[in-house]
Amino acid sequence: MESEALALDEGRIQAIAGLIEAVGSDRFPAAFRQFIRQVCGFDSLIATRYPANQPPVSLYHDLDDVQAAITVQFYATGPYLLDPLYLACKGGSAPGAYRLLDLAPEAFYRSQYYRAFYRSIRIGDEIGLLIREHASDWIIVSLARGLRQTRFSEQELAQLRQLFPILSVAVLRHWGCKPEAAPEGRLEDRLETFGVDILSPREAEIVRLILQGHSTPSAAAYLGISEGTVKVHRHHAYAKLGITSQAELFSLATRHFVG
Repeated sequence: MESEALALDEGRIQAIAGLIEAVGSDRFPAAFRQFIRQVCGFDSLIATRYPANQPPVSLYHDLDDVQAAITVQFYATGPYLLDPLYLACKGGSAPGAYRLLDLAPEAFYRSQYYRAFYRSIRIGDEIGLLIREHASDWIIVSLARGLRQTRFSEQELAQLRQLFPILSVAVLRHWGCKPEAAPEGRLEDRLETFGVDILSPREAEIVRLILQGHSTPSAAAYLGISEGTVKVHRHHAYAKLGITSQAELFSLATRHFVG
């Protein structure tokens, strides 16, 4: 048993050495993938920068052109604003490895993010490495498995968390950059401004929670109000927006994000 443990340690050390050596070169993505595969398998890897005041920027992906058109390009036009991994960064979560479904609201599979984007990319499970680049800038490395694959185990997640300091430093050394001045008219404001011209502040807040996947009970708990009050505000919001269902709300929000 001791010799097996030593062999495993030596293999990990060699992988770390290869990762460090590849930083700054074209070999880095392959070395990074190989290092993570010692811990867990995955079907796709996507690295994305999230500047505080700009749309996300793709740093790397291993997708074909068709997959990239949805998973990378369409995602950056607005759906990212509802991504639980992105919202965790905005919400002050600590850097680390997180399973998306652990961060998502309980009604994730009825959320606008799932309906308009996530179900189209056919992912069964996803882990995000949330890496803080600057005060408000983040890099997220997404590890995903398809619908037919088993979900990531708790052991795999624990090992990724153990190795996170190494992964984080490597990513920042290779893909990190200096913060840039914030441009005007940022896309992120589209979520914050959705419906604010006709809704009350509370109605707009509840609508945003619904879009993020919160149910009536979880929205009520989040805001510290009763479920009945949430239903009343939702009813008034729908009437002002000229809609009658959650599906119509999702459709209206999607046009707002990409318009």
